[in-house]
This record gives sequence, structure tokens and C-alpha cells, in this order.
Amino acid sequence: MGAVDYDAIAADYDRRYAVNDYSQMQAALLDFVENIPSGRALEVGCGTGHWLRVLVDAVRVAGVDPSANMLRYARTKAPVSALVRATAERLPWCNGAFERMYCVNALHHFEDAAAFAGEARRVLAPGGRLLTIGLDPHTGTERWFIYEYFAPVREIDRQRYPSTARVRAWLRTAGFTDVHTREVQHLPARLSARSALDDGTLAKHTRSQLALLSDDQYEEGLDRIRMALRDADTRGETLTLTADLRLYGTYATAPR
Repeated sequence: MGAVDYDAIAADYDRRYAVNDYSQMQAALLDFVENIPSGRALEVGCGTGHWLRVLVDAVRVAGVDPSANMLRYARTKAPVSALVRATAERLPWCNGAFERMYCVNALHHFEDAAAFAGEARRVLAPGGRLLTIGLDPHTGTERWFIYEYFAPVREIDRQRYPSTARVRAWLRTAGFTDVHTREVQHLPARLSARSALDDGTLAKHTRSQLALLSDDQYEEGLDRIRMALRDADTRGETLTLTADLRLYGTYATAPR
């Protein structure tokens, strides 16, 4: 399984924020950074800077990402944030530099998530808190048209996304306390298959799941949707693409 080229998909990456409601997750992040005495927070895997911009009025937040092109977009959205090109496993800050650290849909991209857990403990001040948010495709409850029509994606996601139980184990091994997980965003969706094909919703570079597919695998998925759409038209019905996904936040506290 190859890696996602985030330099290549940066321009289309933020489309997800236009078509999905992330208000619950936004509220969880704002609550997470509330009342930090020093106001020092770090987003690891900040991407194009969407969440930096959301939080910039609430906290003095820095960002780190390995993609130069992602950071180029982030600098336009969060010009007052300190942005650094680096990896999650080697954060270029001194011990105890931040009181809050968070990752949104990023942990599964880290080369060594267990090593990141140790690095997060080092860079967090005593009593500092970590929040990582992402899918857990191991629960067996996810329903998503991407999984339904693009056959390899479900198994690819199960390989690259760690379960929340595994994330908690990494954090406890790194020495974190009060490690727990809760749902932070429910993402139901119903959309017209015809509109999704026509308006770019299914463009390959809008989701890492599709970007990881070969061109042939991607086209096979589109063909499945087109065939289902033709069958629905023949029956005089409307083909609707549906999803029922959940994002989980795993919280941890650095020991004092």
C-alpha cells in the first residue's frame, strides 16, 4: 500500500469542509483548548491549516506537517501561527513546550504512531493534554458509499487506521494517564449519485482513500456507481449514496 502524496492533493483537500458538517468536532476542539494558562498548543499534521484557523482566536497554536504544499496553504489561512515542516516522530520543540497537542485525521499517516506517542509526551508540559481524532474502521459499524463502491478501500482503511484500543495502548505505554475515547463527530450523509458524479464530490484527490487507489481501481468504482445509476433510472428511481460514519477522539494527559 502506497503513501498519499499530500503535496499533490493539497489544492482539493479542503473540499471536505464544504460538504461535511464538522460542528461537533469543532466544539470538541474548542473545549479541549479552553482555559490554557500559557495558551500554547500544537497541531500535529496541520495540513492546509483549517483547524489552525478555527482555533487561532482561542489559543496560540503552532502547526507541523511534512508536506510543503500543505503548509503553503496553511500559511494563507493561519498567518499568525508558527508553522514548521517536520514529522510527527521528530517534533522540533524542546521538552514541555506545549500544554495542548491535537491531531485531526492525521495519526494514521504517521510513519510510527507509537514513536509519536513518546514524542508527544516529551513535548507536552506536565499535566498537558493530547487529543487525537480519527475514524475507527475496526468497529464494524461504519457505512460509507466509498466502501460500498470502491471495493479495496475498506480493507485499506483497516490496515492503515489503528483501532482506538490500539491508540490507547500506545499512549499508556508512553506514560500518559487518564486515557479514554469518546465519539466527537457523527457524519451521516445522503447525496444524489448523479450529482456526486457531476460536481466533483468523487474526484480522486478529494479523499486520501481514493487517492491511494490505482487509476484502474478508481475507475472501476466509478463504473459501479454509473451502472447502479443506470439500473435505478431504468426502474424510475433515484440512486442515493449514503454514509454513517463516526469520528472518535482519544484523550490523554501527560503525568505531572
